[in-house]
Amino acid sequence: MKRILLFLIGILIVIIEGSITNYVDFLGVSINLLLIYITIISLYLEDVEASILAILLGFVKDIAMGSLFGVNALVLAVVAYGISNLKDKIYKNSYITIFALVFISSLIDSIVNIILLGSVYQTYDILTIFIKGICTIPLVNSIGSLIFYFVFKDSILKLKKD
Repeated sequence: MKRILLFLIGILIVIIEGSITNYVDFLGVSINLLLIYITIISLYLEDVEASILAILLGFVKDIAMGSLFGVNALVLAVVAYGISNLKDKIYKNSYITIFALVFISSLIDSIVNIILLGSVYQTYDILTIFIKGICTIPLVNSIGSLIFYFVFKDSILKLKKD
């Protein structure tokens, strides 16, 4: 039941991201709520179930957003598997940990998107890609994750108990 609920919450986040947050820019980029969600819940799930959930939600996002099919699923699966393997080695209830994990996850997402999508679309110059992809996007997502974690901390800690 918990896995189904997490999947439905993820679909709701994809809907919110596609209809609201993609149109709200902070420093020229929008917050990747699904990446933040997968990063945080991977701290409390086993590696296989976190990866499967991330793959399914990544495909849902790819279908809903119209990106290259499988890119989000690939990135989210790598992030979920990596973080769920680290969960016993790090302190989970710290805002600094959440900030750092989302920053690293956003860097991975940005690098994969730059490599895969940059060669397809070729719309920006290298300096703009570097500033947005390596600096701005991880910073905006990390700050957004602190807000997300602050608002939903009690619900996330209930996930830890289950």
